[in-house]
Amino acid sequence: GEERATKKRRIVWSKAELLGFRDLDVCCRRPDDLPDQTIQRGPSGGGGGGRGRGGGGGWQRGNAPPPGRGNQGGNRRQSAGKGDSEWSRGQAPPRPTPNQRGGRGRRGKNEPDPNFLDDGTPVAPLQRTQNRWVPVKSNSMMVVTEKKIKGILNKMTKEKFDKLSAQMCEVPILSYEILAMIIKHVYEKAIFEPSFGDMYSELCLRLSQTAKRADFVKIIESDEEPPTEDGTEGDGTSSSENLVYRWSNDVDTNDDEVVGPFDTPEECIEAALDPDNCPDPVKRGDQELVLHNVKIRRGTFIKTLRTKEGPQGNKYYAVFFSKDQAEEIGQQMSDIFLSEREAINDGVKQNSFKRSLLNKCEDEFNKQDIYVHWKEEMAEYQATKDSLTESERAEKEEDFEFRRMTIKKQMLGNIRFIGELYKKDMLKEKIMRYCIHSLMKIEEVEPGSAKFVDMKDDKMDEEDHEALCNLFTTIGKTMDHPGARRYMEAYFKKMDKLSNDKRLSSRYRFMYKDLIELRGNKWKARREKETAKTLDEIKKDFEREERMQAQQSAQGGRGGYGG
Repeated sequence: GEERATKKRRIVWSKAELLGFRDLDVCCRRPDDLPDQTIQRGPSGGGGGGRGRGGGGGWQRGNAPPPGRGNQGGNRRQSAGKGDSEWSRGQAPPRPTPNQRGGRGRRGKNEPDPNFLDDGTPVAPLQRTQNRWVPVKSNSMMVVTEKKIKGILNKMTKEKFDKLSAQMCEVPILSYEILAMIIKHVYEKAIFEPSFGDMYSELCLRLSQTAKRADFVKIIESDEEPPTEDGTEGDGTSSSENLVYRWSNDVDTNDDEVVGPFDTPEECIEAALDPDNCPDPVKRGDQELVLHNVKIRRGTFIKTLRTKEGPQGNKYYAVFFSKDQAEEIGQQMSDIFLSEREAINDGVKQNSFKRSLLNKCEDEFNKQDIYVHWKEEMAEYQATKDSLTESERAEKEEDFEFRRMTIKKQMLGNIRFIGELYKKDMLKEKIMRYCIHSLMKIEEVEPGSAKFVDMKDDKMDEEDHEALCNLFTTIGKTMDHPGARRYMEAYFKKMDKLSNDKRLSSRYRFMYKDLIELRGNKWKARREKETAKTLDEIKKDFEREERMQAQQSAQGGRGGYGG
């Protein structure tokens, strides 16, 4: 027991005792059995022992590496071009010998050399050609404008709204495609960010006020026969002494091939009407051309382009085709108007921001069944789900649920944004009644009678109930005025029936009850609806809550002492 205790006892040395070892002879003398670890240059033989074993070709620290190690990276570059076995950039590397060791990471493994094919043929080095692919930055107006619009919308907040909306209004709308692109991105942001619906509706209002004039609409002067009283147009081959007019919103000036050059615009028309003597089209190249005018002569659509005036004056080019090929080529044209003023007014009206936005709203709302593809795929899954594993079924069902929620969010966001546009007076009440009638599946007996009957063979879906309640929550206060009282009474009469219909789920029945209560309370909600706020508004709300909590704490303290 004492021996075991002695072995386990710790030996503690003081600092003075440790320093005393410094002067002892045994501590200052090198042990005789200590191996010599001095690095020395070995013999110059070619044995080639392993690393650190003192074999041939060894070297000491501070000296240059010995020769004869050509397969290592440093000497390979130094000796390039001195012999047939060396190689440089742009040449195929030499074939390694069978006993040659591989590179780093492949040492000792029998792996194929990427520099040679399976039959031993060296892989040809890459050659730089004249037509090699290089990345090209797109400078087209459409791409540049779309990038700018996306950047502005991604930064849009309540605080930055005035500044960013001004930037949006300054974006030049040079074509109908750019106008449609702007509306598309604004609409998508409004749908998927419903909390900012009022902000995006205000943005649309400002854009409609600044983009009233559609400069990209071009008037086409034509010698076609005017339409008859029943609206039938001529065959386009005959010409009339009286001029008529059309408009187009996609007259392009970026044609690859043009006919010309000509000295006057009249020569362009003469060449287009005389195809036998017309010169062949030529490549446009890099020259910049602008539109001079557009005309239809003897059934031929003629677009005249001109260069910017240079030392020799303007030069004119022509692009023409038969009017009957316009639809095939993709050239948009309006109906015939008897006066230029009528064509201008109609072109501006049809291509304004407001009208294009309303067309977008109508297209989105009138989609027959946004769930049609989802339902078809769901039916196919139900028929084949027994053959799937449990993990595959769970993954499929999760995907279906995610898509269903996305479609539902899109539909409800669309309804709410339409309501926000109505509150900004961008949509007429007539359009809102159409939306309400479509959701409630009712139709008016006579226009203006405010008496309705249910549509036959058409019932409300679950999504229709929620969309209807959201729409009235958004526009109810604005729409519930004395002039629309008869319509509102008819709508809420049906809602009262739906709120007591046991066939509906309790969720939708209570949504209708809440809506009826909201109207009875003069459209003042019991709880404040969450909307997007600025930082100043959030700060004021926070300070208000702090004051209320402080007052409640003070009142509670006085009540405690008084007891």
